[in-house]
Amino acid sequence: MVYKIGIVGSDNSHAITFSQIANGIDQENYVPGFRVTYLFGFDETRNREVAEKGGIEKIVSDINEMIGNIDIAFIEFRHGGLHLEYAKPFIENRIPVFVDKPLAATVADAVKIIELAKEKQTLLTSFSTLRFTDAVQDLKKIFRNEEPVFLSVLGPGDLESEYGGLIFYGVHCTEIFNEVAGTGVREVYATMKNKNIIATLIHEKLIGTIKIAPEMPYVFSLEGLTKKTHFSAKVDYKDCYKKGMMKIKEMLDNKQWILSGEEMLEPVAIVKAIEESIRESSRKPVLQP
Repeated sequence: MVYKIGIVGSDNSHAITFSQIANGIDQENYVPGFRVTYLFGFDETRNREVAEKGGIEKIVSDINEMIGNIDIAFIEFRHGGLHLEYAKPFIENRIPVFVDKPLAATVADAVKIIELAKEKQTLLTSFSTLRFTDAVQDLKKIFRNEEPVFLSVLGPGDLESEYGGLIFYGVHCTEIFNEVAGTGVREVYATMKNKNIIATLIHEKLIGTIKIAPEMPYVFSLEGLTKKTHFSAKVDYKDCYKKGMMKIKEMLDNKQWILSGEEMLEPVAIVKAIEESIRESSRKPVLQP
């Protein structure tokens, strides 16, 4: 079976990346079983560019034209504040949805997307593809087999990003943290200097830190400590989009969510807790909702 994809949101570079993987333009990362057939976006010039580079057959001015003609919608807007509005029609029509990171710009919107998908019994997933990189999966395996003590994730991000603030890039770091440690962050303490952020996370199984800086090159790294092992690595993301596509195919083939609602929600909640802790400046705990 070939799953027909509708891309919703052309501003994100991922709209091109996923289209090229699905449509066989990127032969190195090609994942068979997909075909991007529809595209929706706000800017006509950008739409034409994405369609040409991604081999997309049809650009539409109304997302409702996709309903009944696609097997899954990819919500690709850079600003997570748009994700609930544009995912909702597909979920309500029981069309599977992949919401590219972040799931939403607020915890409230993220909860609404997840609860609506559960209510409508619609397949839903949302993730940073960095979850599936080798370094992240290697440390996750160590943490599953040994008692974890400490976890640190470092990456770029900007509290003042025009795409919803820290959530736009900061969620990469929190998704990596959750993929390795699992859900269970209970308190967050954060501080900032010159737009550079350090957050301490109190997880039910360990203590950790997330470091985010807007001046940082596009580099992600992680460090983990168990009672037996020290692990440190730079995240190599060269084939992460291919791995993400394979996870989406797994969801469609098996007709099962690949991440639970809690696993999709907590990375968003951690980012918002970091923002709140910075605003509070009193260094008091910021509890997860």
